[in-house]
Amino acid sequence: MPAIEKYVIYDWKRLWQMVSGIHYETPKSTVRDELLNVCSELQAGVLQFKPKSASNVQLCTLLKEKKQEKLLPFTERLQELLNLESAQCWEILCYYLTKEYRGSASLLTQLISTETNMTKLLDDIRHYYSLERMIVLKIVKNLLVFYRVPNHPYHAEYKEVVDKITLERLLESYLNQLDSLINELPPRKLLAGETFHCTDRLINWSERNARETNEVLHILLLISEHKSFSFSQIKRLFSTIKQHSFGRLQSYLNESNPYHKELVKTLTYSELMLLLKCLDTRNEDVIEQLIEKLHVEISSMHHRPEHGPLLLAWMLLRLRGTNDADDASSLLRCRQLGKRAVELKCFELLHSIVSHAMFSDDSLLSRIVRRTIYNQLCFMCDLFDGDGSCARYDGIFALLCELLSFPQLAKDFCKMDGVRSLFNTLLENFPLQFIDLANVAYALTKGGQGYYIKAQLESLPMVALLYDEQAHKLRELEPNEYELTSPVQAFPSIDFTVPIGTTCTAVQHANGFYMHFRCQVNFFNALHHEINCLLREKAQLHGDFESNERVLRVEAGLRFLEITLQRIKSIAAISSEMVHPTEMCIDLLSKFRSVQCPPARLLSICLNVCTALLPLVDEEIFMRVSHLDILPKTGSQSLQDYKLCASAVYFESRFLGAVIDNVEKKEERYDFLLAYLHFLRTYTRLKRQRYLQVEIPGLVFLLRDVFPHLHTWHFRSQLEKNRIYFEVLSFICDLFDIMGSSNEVKCEQRQLLLNVCVYSLLNLDNGLILLKFVGVGNAFVQYTMELESNWMQQQPHGLMMLVRLSMRILMQVLCLKSHVYGTGTLSPLEALIYTQPKQRDTLRIIPTVCSYMSNIFDRWLPIVSCRLLKRIALEFNMSLLACLDMEADQIRLTFMQKMPDQLESDSIKIAILELVDACIAKQPGVTEAFFKVNYANDKRSFFGKECTPSIGDSIVTYMKEFLDALEEVPLTIQQTLPCKVMNIFHSLWKHNLKMLVDELLKQPHFWKKLCSPLLTKPTSQPQMRVYTQLINIVSIEIYSTGSQKQSDLREVMQKFFELDCFQHWLDYIFNLPKVPAKQSCNEELPDWICCLQSFKDLIVILLKKQPTFITIPDAQFKLLAKKCLTTLVDRANYLEDMRPFIMLAELYIFILLQFKQAFTSNCEEEKELMEQLEQLILRICACYEDLHVRAKEACLAIITKCAHLYANLMIKDSSISLRFLNSVVSIICKELYDMEKSVNIDPQAPLKTPPPEAKDGTVTTNSLLLCLNLLKTVATIFDMDGPGNWDLPFVSVRLFQRLLHCVSHTLPVHNKRTLSIQLLDVLIVFAKSNCSTEFLHCDVGEHLWLKLLPPRDLLHAKLPLKKTTKGNVWTMEQWWPIYSRGIELVNIIYDKHKKCFLQEVIQFVGIHEVYLVDSLLLGKQSLEPAAMKLIKAAISLVASLTKDHKEWAQENCSSMLNIMNAVQGLMCHAMSMFHQQRNLKCLLAGSRSQLEMLRSLESITVDDKMINACNDLTDIIIFCVKAMQKFSPDLLDILCCSYYEPHKWQPLLDVKFGAPKLNESSLTLTFGMVLNMVTIYVKALTMQNHGFHEVPLNALPNVELGEVTGRLASGETSQGQRSFSHSVSTAGCPSSELLSNLDGQLCLVALEHLLMLVASQSIYVIRSPELEPRWKQVVRRDISSDLLSFHEFVRRKVIVDYRDARCQWVRRKHGLMKFRPQNVARSPAIAAGSQRGNEVARRSTTANELRVNVVRRLHLQQHPQPLQPQSGSLEMTRMLSPIATSHSGGRHQMAASTPQDSKDDGEMTYESRKRLYAAESMALEVQYLPPPTEPMYCELSQVQLVEEDYLQLMSALFSVIPQTE
Repeated sequence: MPAIEKYVIYDWKRLWQMVSGIHYETPKSTVRDELLNVCSELQAGVLQFKPKSASNVQLCTLLKEKKQEKLLPFTERLQELLNLESAQCWEILCYYLTKEYRGSASLLTQLISTETNMTKLLDDIRHYYSLERMIVLKIVKNLLVFYRVPNHPYHAEYKEVVDKITLERLLESYLNQLDSLINELPPRKLLAGETFHCTDRLINWSERNARETNEVLHILLLISEHKSFSFSQIKRLFSTIKQHSFGRLQSYLNESNPYHKELVKTLTYSELMLLLKCLDTRNEDVIEQLIEKLHVEISSMHHRPEHGPLLLAWMLLRLRGTNDADDASSLLRCRQLGKRAVELKCFELLHSIVSHAMFSDDSLLSRIVRRTIYNQLCFMCDLFDGDGSCARYDGIFALLCELLSFPQLAKDFCKMDGVRSLFNTLLENFPLQFIDLANVAYALTKGGQGYYIKAQLESLPMVALLYDEQAHKLRELEPNEYELTSPVQAFPSIDFTVPIGTTCTAVQHANGFYMHFRCQVNFFNALHHEINCLLREKAQLHGDFESNERVLRVEAGLRFLEITLQRIKSIAAISSEMVHPTEMCIDLLSKFRSVQCPPARLLSICLNVCTALLPLVDEEIFMRVSHLDILPKTGSQSLQDYKLCASAVYFESRFLGAVIDNVEKKEERYDFLLAYLHFLRTYTRLKRQRYLQVEIPGLVFLLRDVFPHLHTWHFRSQLEKNRIYFEVLSFICDLFDIMGSSNEVKCEQRQLLLNVCVYSLLNLDNGLILLKFVGVGNAFVQYTMELESNWMQQQPHGLMMLVRLSMRILMQVLCLKSHVYGTGTLSPLEALIYTQPKQRDTLRIIPTVCSYMSNIFDRWLPIVSCRLLKRIALEFNMSLLACLDMEADQIRLTFMQKMPDQLESDSIKIAILELVDACIAKQPGVTEAFFKVNYANDKRSFFGKECTPSIGDSIVTYMKEFLDALEEVPLTIQQTLPCKVMNIFHSLWKHNLKMLVDELLKQPHFWKKLCSPLLTKPTSQPQMRVYTQLINIVSIEIYSTGSQKQSDLREVMQKFFELDCFQHWLDYIFNLPKVPAKQSCNEELPDWICCLQSFKDLIVILLKKQPTFITIPDAQFKLLAKKCLTTLVDRANYLEDMRPFIMLAELYIFILLQFKQAFTSNCEEEKELMEQLEQLILRICACYEDLHVRAKEACLAIITKCAHLYANLMIKDSSISLRFLNSVVSIICKELYDMEKSVNIDPQAPLKTPPPEAKDGTVTTNSLLLCLNLLKTVATIFDMDGPGNWDLPFVSVRLFQRLLHCVSHTLPVHNKRTLSIQLLDVLIVFAKSNCSTEFLHCDVGEHLWLKLLPPRDLLHAKLPLKKTTKGNVWTMEQWWPIYSRGIELVNIIYDKHKKCFLQEVIQFVGIHEVYLVDSLLLGKQSLEPAAMKLIKAAISLVASLTKDHKEWAQENCSSMLNIMNAVQGLMCHAMSMFHQQRNLKCLLAGSRSQLEMLRSLESITVDDKMINACNDLTDIIIFCVKAMQKFSPDLLDILCCSYYEPHKWQPLLDVKFGAPKLNESSLTLTFGMVLNMVTIYVKALTMQNHGFHEVPLNALPNVELGEVTGRLASGETSQGQRSFSHSVSTAGCPSSELLSNLDGQLCLVALEHLLMLVASQSIYVIRSPELEPRWKQVVRRDISSDLLSFHEFVRRKVIVDYRDARCQWVRRKHGLMKFRPQNVARSPAIAAGSQRGNEVARRSTTANELRVNVVRRLHLQQHPQPLQPQSGSLEMTRMLSPIATSHSGGRHQMAASTPQDSKDDGEMTYESRKRLYAAESMALEVQYLPPPTEPMYCELSQVQLVEEDYLQLMSALFSVIPQTE
């Protein structure tokens, strides 16, 4: 409908943001178009808003057309409230709901439902409507202010709009608006029972009307500057204003209300100044008409103060426009008008106008007002100040000073006459009007004319002295004119004299008769004199400082001195006359600070003078001021703790606190406090780092005594309070800026200052005040700004500035909170901030901060709001969405609507993107809102898995545009906004939230678009941070996707690794600066370091993912390795900043790990690489102590890996070997030296601070551990193939002694247990090598025997049921690995050196008897891996030591008996575990889980752990049998000896079976238990279908291969342990599942040993004369019955064909050899335990053969072979079969069972044999007869034994034993 469209209005608030230039960076064309579109509305002003009666459109009809009938009741109420035409009322409502309303749709429904609820909403819309009306006027005002300002960005656009409207039409329109507003009637009066238009709404209408009237007056005042008013317009204006009574006629404004009073005052001032501006015209015709028509009205005006300036201006207008000055009567009438004006104190009123906040800024409006008043003063002085009489008017000099403080008027004053006559009067009367002159000088200096006025005052033309008849010798020249005949000292004690001949004039003044001498005088001499007089008169003042003339004169002079010094740039500019007053400021401070009520204002000015001198002579000023004891002071006792310091312990506020409490609070003026704040801020900005003397005491004073209590102090005006708040907050910001920009590495005092500041602000005293400013809210801040007359320029100490400063400080405090509070601790301030609306929250800080996003007056406030919300989101551990109390739509409306707006500035968009980035990390709820996550089913969290969300248009749309722009121009990424979008991508991938952009991921070529910058050459100075993030995204994606199909990304990476592109990126990334990176305040790494780290991560991930994802081409990979090493070696010369060196070293070690062998292609490359490595190693050795721990670790890893890769080169080249070994020794020595110092081995060395403990309680000594691994690697390489003297560098530095020395000190230390284990491992490695002889000279026993004793914590400790919570207390589980390695070391050295080390071993066993017994019996408490290893180590040592049991018994028989008893118990327990699977499971699980497993009723399942444990138990049984065999008769001896000696032996197996024993500790080893184990092993072998391969045990070199009957196996017979793949619940013990998965070869070895022990013991028992026959019969019976399964096994597996063979003794023959008997010494056997991981591997060798036969031994004696070193010679001890032999390439290599030289044959001890090798007793007798003198031959000598022969023999033997006596 046309009627409706006619009255449609615009969104003026948005238009203001676009065209004002303070909130948007709007293009000029947009400003021009938008303004031209609303020219008619701008001209109409507030008249465009039509009243309700302006049209016939009914609201109900309109809403029906809009289909919004449900809003009709509310809209009708709104129309009644606003009195607005229907269409405009609807538009206002629509604009409000779409732009301003921040509630939800459901809340809106509630608000409009009832009369009560809609009141608040109606008030908000009314305020919005009032703001819209005001903005129209402000836009017009802005046009008129800036359209003639060439440097304004929109100057041309404004001018075009004004020219289109024309000033004439604007003038007419706004005169009409003024009439309309002044004559506007208030809403209709109340009817009976009606409460809609209550008094509050009438008052609101009056306030709005007054503000709009004032704004229209200002617009008219601006128009009058550009276009003179006509007479009719002036007359009309005068009539309107007179009708308005200069703004005083206001119906609903109360004079007692301060705001209403201020409104009336602003109207009065504006109307008065508009009339004065109209009267300040040069148009003679207008002047004539005005005088003719308005003289009567103006001259007859009432006697009111606001009429005074008008009367004065009217008088001056008449004198300028008529001849009244020539006519006495007319002049008299004019003087009467002036007299009335003076009586009405017109100058004081004009001073109030000029100093009013409305006209005190530097706007065009203020300049017009000041210029108008200045012109009137000039007119007056030109007409009436010829005799200086104008200077006597009250307030005229105060008005003059206020005007001259503005630059343009000050400049005119210096060039023109006019008011200059007032200044001349002051010069003539100097120093009588000292105060006025000083004030004028101060104003001129402030106005920029400081040099001019300073020159004037330093050479004043006249000095007036009170006539002294005695001192003044005068000669009269003319009446009242005299000449001085003798010199006069004008100022006592000052070097200034009035010379002889000076003329003077006598003048009578009110306070005496003065002589005005015409001679030049310096103002500062007079000031010096005034200060001297004040100091002399101090005693007579009696505390009357406020009104004392002398004090006022000194104050005025010092104020001018202060502002003069502020503008001086060097000391040279300070004249000699200025020095004395300056220095006397210190005297004034010193003298008056001690009076009872000191003059605070005077002292503040003195302190300001000192402050002005700080930039010039800060050291001297600080020293003098500090000696006055007026500044706060903090005691040194509290400087160690920031909490004490912040709590003001030992703090003294001194004079400053006293003067505030005693003087300034009473006077409600805080000059000295402001002066101190100025001094503090000035000195702080100088950065002299006197934190303890200045900044810390000042900060404590402000945050304890001022800031938290300032709101309770009384002030004369709110502006003064805001100024103090501003200074305090600015000082805190200064501190943060200075500390943030400081380049110091570390400063304890600066850190203390920072901690005090943060801690104080986080407490409630200061934090609550800070939050009150932050929580003011945008509504109130914007409302206060709406009341300001100048929207383009904020007040320097206004509320908006305080809010901004508070928000900035809050951001910094939250960022630095970690300095004083832990990460998980909530400070009191945070507790107030992080409050959800459902809780008691009066501040609502977070919603309030969010509200600042809609501020239209300050472009920085929304940005600061975003940044503060970002900081809160990062620091907040609760839901930010809950605290915002906003729905997702509201959040997007607040933030996201600004992103697509092209008119928004980039700064606010960047702030919003940073907020989104921060929320992704910690605020999932807000993140969902930003990404517009919609839910199909319910309101469940997207981060759950209940429903699949859909992403709508939100920030994802912006990200999509970014990808499209990136595809077109990849270098777009280097711009700021795209960088922030890349930050969001990075955060999404970093926090695994890429599903939020799933739609983007599904788009084709997503990765190609995103990674396009990686495939494009960047500029010379790119944004490295964004490339870092891009590389990180790619790395995370590759890592997370694994081997999934990512063809798009794989294609991108293939292009990235093309040679040209990759070469470029290598050059780009490895181009590192040579200077150390600067430390930033926010602890962020430099971009190039971040880029290097990201590239390293990408390469590492690709290496781990290849070849499933992509394989780096070999050429590029070798190029990377070469480039990395080159850069690493080069960077080793710049270790001031080790971070890049660490990254390069770690990257290079990952690269090296990919190479299994040397990667150089030729000798030259190999030589070059070795040279680089040598340079690197030498550089590392040179500065090893200074390297960072990560650098040490990486370098050690590189050296270790290179030693593996280039072992052959180092072994071949002796020079390289020598340098390498020396470098290794150097590094090891340095690490050992640090280790020795850390354990305080060297009493001369200072004790180092203990390193931090890791989470598991171990000390992080990785570098030393890597050194030890390097040492093991070197020992392994050079021991196998190195030169024979490779160990000389180690011996030369006494390495082995030092290692033993270190380990002896680390063993008892709990937090060095890991290091102790590694040291013992190194010692074990060296003990196995050819360096083991060194241990014989190192006093191993002295270092280790006592140190290996368990720690005191464990001596009386039992196995705990619960793990101890103390991290520094030993537990048994932690001691087991150490003790097992110590025992292993002893065993290895003993095995190597036998008799040479026997005494030390016996001594060790004697010392550790109790603990060895405990170790052997440990299996009853735990069979965990560490416990199992300890048991095996202990039994292995015992088994080895029993070879020398005679010497052992001689030295310590009791320990041998106790240990052997423990061995029997161990064997007993090990056997029982095969039948107690539940107990075995419990023991494997550990002590802390045993109780739960015993309570469990579930069946026991067989798993890999149980199988491994049973294999370990089999090992233990084997060792136990070996140990016990030494105490059992030799089987051959007991069978073949001609005589029997039973008294030499004791029975080992119990024969007398008794009742079952409940206590396991009292169990004894019986025949039945051993036979049961034989049955178990036989059953295991049977279930595994164990087969024999006829492998010969002895090789006969004289026999050709063709002569050997049977097939020879070429490989080992062991099949190893089969992995257990499924679990079966078993009921029997042991289960078939368990037996079928045991190690078959290990079971066979155990079977052989057990059979040997049973055979020996059974024959011994049967032949024992002491045993009763019935027990012998029991033994025979058990052997006969329990070994049936064994006989069956032998019959099936060993006999040739047991079904057809007629004789069970038939066996195969393997080869022939003639027997040559010799005198043979029997060789001892060596047994060692095997160390297995998850799978048990059985390895055997003839070098450790345990089973000896006559034929084999004779053959080996005839053909001795040296012990062949094997690849595993440096491994842990291994389990060896007593009968199996090793094979290599199908050829049987035999070796002696014990390594020995021929010269040691005679020293070998006699040992019992393990096995009988003949099948018949006759053969045994023949073999063991004493050898004849001549060689003899027999048929039995022509045999080659196989493994089956032993089992066949034992079967035959056990068949015979039950049948013989």
